[in-house]
Amino acid sequence: MQRTWVPLAVVLGLLVMVGAVLSGTASMRLPQAAAQDTGTVQRSISVSGEGRVSLPPDTATLTLGAEVFDPDAAAAQREVQRRMEAILSVFRQAGIPESKVKTVVYSMSVERDWNQPTTPVIGYRVTHLVEVQLQPVERTGDLLDRAVQAGANAVTNISFSVSNPAAALRQARELAVRDAREKAAQLAQLSGVALGAPLRIVESTSSPPVPVPAVGAGGPEAKAVPAGEATIVVTVSIDYAIQ
Repeated sequence: MQRTWVPLAVVLGLLVMVGAVLSGTASMRLPQAAAQDTGTVQRSISVSGEGRVSLPPDTATLTLGAEVFDPDAAAAQREVQRRMEAILSVFRQAGIPESKVKTVVYSMSVERDWNQPTTPVIGYRVTHLVEVQLQPVERTGDLLDRAVQAGANAVTNISFSVSNPAAALRQARELAVRDAREKAAQLAQLSGVALGAPLRIVESTSSPPVPVPAVGAGGPEAKAVPAGEATIVVTVSIDYAIQ
């Protein structure tokens, strides 16, 4: 095999060139890193604002149904089914679309006598609850009465809400931003700085339904179910630049 000898001076020259290139690359990055380390930090004021708009609800949501206990599981299921068919018939007669009625709970639990050493089974409890949306809300009391008369013996929730809160959300948003800007302007004035443009805006909204105490049985009280008012809440967090 023929060997090729490279003069030592050439090798040393190559090493010097490589070292120069490597050191040059590092030196080019240092000014950039230094610029990042000494960069100007944007001064800002962080504030939050809230806007609330109340309006009458237009949708009622009822959760109701039948609950039956019986020593025989099949008998309990049959009785619940009989009651629910009558309740759903009331909804149909009231003109409520099937799309506005849905099952939210269907359960069967075993009940035992825990006072006995062997804890024997004493029966079965079957529960079937549906959620129904109703408009207008003024029909709530009458529908509730009719459902109870048809066999509903479990009314677990009645709430009221706004089906289309878009306009109220816009108004609440304007109030929230105005509230935040007024706070920021006051802080800037007290601190002796000039308020600049927003740097960051974060929004959160809520429209909790208006709860109503559940009515467990029919009677005069079920005729009047006050809807109250629904409140749309918008909260904003804004960072303003200052000069």
